[in-house]
Amino acid sequence: MGTHHFTFALHHREAGESLVLELSGEIDAWAYAELLPPLAEVLDGSYADVVVDLRPVTFLDAGGLRLLLRIKSRVDDHQGTLRLVRGTPRVWRIMRLTRLDDAFTVLDGPPASLRDQGVPARMLS
Repeated sequence: MGTHHFTFALHHREAGESLVLELSGEIDAWAYAELLPPLAEVLDGSYADVVVDLRPVTFLDAGGLRLLLRIKSRVDDHQGTLRLVRGTPRVWRIMRLTRLDDAFTVLDGPPASLRDQGVPARMLS
């Protein structure tokens, strides 16, 4: 058995009533399995607004798409608002090809109201 080296990360920070999640690295099936439990804890309905920043994501596959849909489902379950910050052209191409870009409210950058605001980012584990 080999050791799997994490090639992804998830950081979060609070900004008022908003939660900013920053995904980075390779968001694949392995990342999905590892990130689902900590995401379930933080997406407990405490935040009316959730922003997922995809800019640091270098790779996205079906597992990553599934993770985004689970985040959307959790936020919708709590009648919250979810917005995605558009990722790199390579990552965003996957979103367009699967037509999932239409399933989300998409921003070109983080909202001005959330930039450099709130508590420092923490890694979810």
